[in-house]
Amino acid sequence: MSAPVDLDGAPFQSRLAELLAARAAWVGTEPHRAADDSGGCTVLVLLRSVDLEDLVRGARRFAAGLSDGEADAWRRSWTRTRFLFGNSANLTARNPARVVAPTGSAAWLGPFPAGRLPGLSRLLKPVTGVLPALPAELDLPPVAGPASTHPGAPRELHVAVRALTLAEYLVHLHHTLAESVLRGSLRADEPLRLIHRTDLDARLVRTEPGYARVHHARGDSPALRLFTWLSPEPGR
Repeated sequence: MSAPVDLDGAPFQSRLAELLAARAAWVGTEPHRAADDSGGCTVLVLLRSVDLEDLVRGARRFAAGLSDGEADAWRRSWTRTRFLFGNSANLTARNPARVVAPTGSAAWLGPFPAGRLPGLSRLLKPVTGVLPALPAELDLPPVAGPASTHPGAPRELHVAVRALTLAEYLVHLHHTLAESVLRGSLRADEPLRLIHRTDLDARLVRTEPGYARVHHARGDSPALRLFTWLSPEPGR
């Protein structure tokens, strides 16, 4: 992985603030508004194991399958998502999975009104732990089908992983995938190259992304950090 890149300078921080404000405008709220767990809606993701290909495919398929009303409500809730350790094979008819990943390693439920989450959300353990070793690059070919022909190079999704826990990594990756699909910046079936770096290259900040995930570097720090960057076009 590449060496860390210092993005603490004023010009970079100003650009990151612009990208964060753009996301807030899409959500429809202020960029520094505190999360309100008493309202909005929440999606649950059950993980039997961490399978990156399953996770990337399932997250895009879930977001693409939402109705307009569901997508709008989840957008206005900052696409709030909770990750829980669990096996989709153990779900009952009362709490069915909306999407199950191809090998069954992950399942998506919801969106649920934040105050009416299913009982399993209280019974299952939230995802915790250290981030396991990740491949430097992972290519996901297009989903087979007559409507999913995508010639040429895949889109690139860069993810900065320095000092992230497993839960933090999942949050940044999932927000990027789901919101990119909801915004029409990424299709559920197109090829994608997932690229992991210690930190993202400062030159990316000067370009216009298909999507960029910007958040506070740490909860007690005002400094912003670029966590993900999706290329605007294939091969870019």
